[in-house]
Amino acid sequence: MALKLNESREAYREFYGRDTEQMPKLIADGRVPMNVAQLMQRRLDVRNSDTDVKNSYLDNWFETGDAVIYHPDGRVKIVLDSQPLRDMTPDTPRRGGALIIGEDVYKTFEGEEFKKGKLGKINKWLSRGAVKSHPVWKVLARDQGLLNDYADYIFAEGKQRFDYNTAMGISLGLCNGNSPEMKAWLVEMLVNNRSDANGRLVLDNNHARLVGIAQEAPSALGKSISKIKVYTMMDLQAFDNALKGLEGTLHPDVLKPFAELRKKL
Repeated sequence: MALKLNESREAYREFYGRDTEQMPKLIADGRVPMNVAQLMQRRLDVRNSDTDVKNSYLDNWFETGDAVIYHPDGRVKIVLDSQPLRDMTPDTPRRGGALIIGEDVYKTFEGEEFKKGKLGKINKWLSRGAVKSHPVWKVLARDQGLLNDYADYIFAEGKQRFDYNTAMGISLGLCNGNSPEMKAWLVEMLVNNRSDANGRLVLDNNHARLVGIAQEAPSALGKSISKIKVYTMMDLQAFDNALKGLEGTLHPDVLKPFAELRKKL
């Protein structure tokens, strides 16, 4: 039975099955794979929503479009919104359920790289404070405020429903060959796995679950509308003070939006 992931319009669609088979279907449907930060935000957005929607997000696991790359020398690189994951098909070369990445290609990927032993606590559940300061969770969340809000929510739900005092661990594996390997980050269900961020599961898992976001949906841009900054008169005064004496050197188009905003405040 398909999960209920929407209250009304199908901005979010479940793709259940092997990642290598479902990702092409997701892309062909004009969607982008949900990343870890978007899943975190979505779980927060539906916390007071329809019970079926809330539980579908919280009590199930989700693969994401964010990748983890394991290097043979023990380095780990996190690549957000990975293009190779979006491009994968059943014919993409794999080893042990991971995409095979050449050494030269590995170097071209932008992302946070951690040397062996510099990943913080891994493969164990964490305290709330440890989650908020964990270097891997910080990268995956992309925003400290989101990480704080999400951790508070998960720990509150975990304590209330299952009497958990720890949660949200980081599970990582190792490279199984002599060249780098890429897998997708998975965020676990709250029950049993405590919303763990797991980078160990194989891309050939028959029970994987991706969420495709319609490209026209605001969340497909990677930012929640709630994160948009609302400027106040204090902000404008600070801006004015910073620009004193520079007005004649700036193009009018730079100043125009602030002039219009002053009229509204």
